[in-house]
Amino acid sequence: MRSVRSLLAVTTTMLGFAVLAPPASAAFVPFTVDKECGPTTGFTGAIVSSCTIKKSSFSALKNAKVNYYGPELGGNGVFVSSTVVIDATNGPRNSTAHGHCIVYRTAVPLAGICTFNGGTGTLTGFQAVVKVTFTGAGSAGIGKFHWEGVETHAFGGG
Repeated sequence: MRSVRSLLAVTTTMLGFAVLAPPASAAFVPFTVDKECGPTTGFTGAIVSSCTIKKSSFSALKNAKVNYYGPELGGNGVFVSSTVVIDATNGPRNSTAHGHCIVYRTAVPLAGICTFNGGTGTLTGFQAVVKVTFTGAGSAGIGKFHWEGVETHAFGGG
């Protein structure tokens, strides 16, 4: 009986890792994004607020909108926490990616992390983990941010 339980535990653990692991065809690669947030991009601190990706190492994301759905975007909180949808539906891409971001407002410089796991269209299978840093303020109240980390697009591509 003891050996059956041990076998069951090992099998369950192996299956768990198989479900969590990326597909064998997936390769994590360096990933960067430069984005701008402010009144001209649709970022007001209200839910929904948007930023615009200006540059990305993944071409499908150039000029995409990053939509933030809360629950905490404005106010005097220590952090901003939000469900995030990258919307690259402009043009022929017709794609979205889904994730979550937390940015610590009291960090100097402002810093945080975003994770993405899945999407639609070209971004089907998109996964990324990125560090978020504030890179400066531009004109007209625009905040500039940089994402750096790793990503994979195991099923879509670009």
